[in-house]
Amino acid sequence: MNILLIGFMGAGKTTVGQELAHDLGKHFIDLDQAIVEHVGQRIPAFFSQVGEPTFREIEAKMLAKVLEQPDTVISTGGGVIETQSCMDLMSRPDVFTIWLNSDFSTVTERLLMADDMRPLMQQHSLASFFKLWQNRQVKYARMADLMITTDSKTPNEIVDEITRHMDEPTVLDMVRSQIDSVDRQILQAMVTRMALVDEVAGIKANHKLAVVQPGRMLAMRERLQKRFKNILSDQVVADYLNLMTTTAIQREEAQI
Repeated sequence: MNILLIGFMGAGKTTVGQELAHDLGKHFIDLDQAIVEHVGQRIPAFFSQVGEPTFREIEAKMLAKVLEQPDTVISTGGGVIETQSCMDLMSRPDVFTIWLNSDFSTVTERLLMADDMRPLMQQHSLASFFKLWQNRQVKYARMADLMITTDSKTPNEIVDEITRHMDEPTVLDMVRSQIDSVDRQILQAMVTRMALVDEVAGIKANHKLAVVQPGRMLAMRERLQKRFKNILSDQVVADYLNLMTTTAIQREEAQI
């Protein structure tokens, strides 16, 4: 069984693919790197030189070639699902296709931080790049045997999730993958909040301000309960604020 990793550019397919292949004892092939070795040029230069139709034709031929090797994990380029012949290859019974799904904000942040600017990113405005992402999401979903949401997860966590669910993937597993990602984002937001609490503690110490300011806390609770009315119960909002403010007060008192 060959494992094919698909997903938008910047989703982490190569890094995850390498670790997954290592864990499963399989060979790893990066399809883009195989194309580079075949044409003798880096992808951006070759793509610009020959245009997308020719590039996609070569990409399809190279995918068919690498799939001839058994027990291989293959990471693909983000546009591999734009070619019908590639999608036909993904549909083969000896190919297990995994979609590494990331939010648009996640992939754009990663791409902007990368050393090389991707060809399609240079050709699109932000609005048209978002449209491209939206269109491809539908195609990834159609071809995937398993979808893993990667936002706020490390490569090791993603690989662990894949190995736990690839034998009998279900829709429930895919939804839970999204929930796990949201939980990590919430916890990361709490880390950011505590860093801001530390700044507040410094300001209060410098200006000799009281740690506890009940009026502000009450006003904030009322604003948030109004903002999330009919979405979250008043009790959920109150419990969240109690947890956050109690933790913040303890943290500030330790510093002042």
